[in-house]
Amino acid sequence: MRGVNQRVQGVLLLAAAGAVWGFNGLYVQVLAQLGLSSLSIVFVRYLCALMMLAPVVSAASAHVARNVLALRPQHLACCVGLGLVSNALGGVLSALAIAEVGVSVTTVLLYTAPVFGCLMSWRLFGERLTRNKLAAIACNFAGVVLVVASGGLLGAAAGGGGIAAGLGYGLTYALTAVLSRPIAGKCHPLAVVYYCSLTVVAALALPALGSGDLALVLQPAGVLAALAYGGISTVAANVLYQRGLSLGVETSRVAVITSVEVAVSALVGTVAFGEALSAVKFVGICCVLGSIVLMNAHAKPGEVHGVRMFPLPLELQKAFVQGNGLAAATNDVSIRRERFLAGER
Repeated sequence: MRGVNQRVQGVLLLAAAGAVWGFNGLYVQVLAQLGLSSLSIVFVRYLCALMMLAPVVSAASAHVARNVLALRPQHLACCVGLGLVSNALGGVLSALAIAEVGVSVTTVLLYTAPVFGCLMSWRLFGERLTRNKLAAIACNFAGVVLVVASGGLLGAAAGGGGIAAGLGYGLTYALTAVLSRPIAGKCHPLAVVYYCSLTVVAALALPALGSGDLALVLQPAGVLAALAYGGISTVAANVLYQRGLSLGVETSRVAVITSVEVAVSALVGTVAFGEALSAVKFVGICCVLGSIVLMNAHAKPGEVHGVRMFPLPLELQKAFVQGNGLAAATNDVSIRRERFLAGER
């Protein structure tokens, strides 16, 4: 019974993380309306996150009696790659998309990530494109078309740029799984978040400072939005996410649970910015959510969105034969699963 209760807690924590991420578009819109560029918005977000992570990392280090930021050079290099691709590039693409096509459409485009992940798995790792996956790809594509078409964005020049940015955002999110392979289960999740944030700040510091628009964030609305974006959406949401993963929720269910982000972002876009939620758009959102369920309905062990992240049974057998013991091998897989996708959005 205790295990069941833990899993319920894990589901609630993961859903809470997804709901918090659903407000990302609100912070971006507030900062953009103050005059900040997409690049400056991303810089401010991760600068605030970096400042707020310091006490959290210190507490985590004290809890485990070691410095959680101490990583091997190859693992640190992976964190830098994650920061550049998933956080810096993905963040800029997200802000550009939100500015052009709105909050809810951008979030729906983000959830094309399972399709990109499935296709990368097919080409890079030799995974078969099953009927289930092909149906999920078709459902996802249909949903995106319906959502985009409902806003009259097909064929529009500005909308086309925003759609391309949103799809690029989905691709960078899918790449998170691939770039996380070398560090899954080998680094403390907070260390990954910390070094990713540090990479973004270092990479964008000169262009952001040179843009001259950072002073605009000092307005009351800008300060609140920046602190919420960096502190709540980046630090707090990822702590919720990581804690949820550690409570026994099946890996294949994680993306389905956190996709509550799509519903929350649609609500935020409708209430806060007057974005229309037509019947066609609603059906499109349902199609995208359905595709995520289909993609993960029959996921194999160690697989998320078709990307294999963890040891297969043969690898477990090898670990056992080499004398590590079944318990140790199983525990290793458990740790990898619990810490998978530690990279933040």
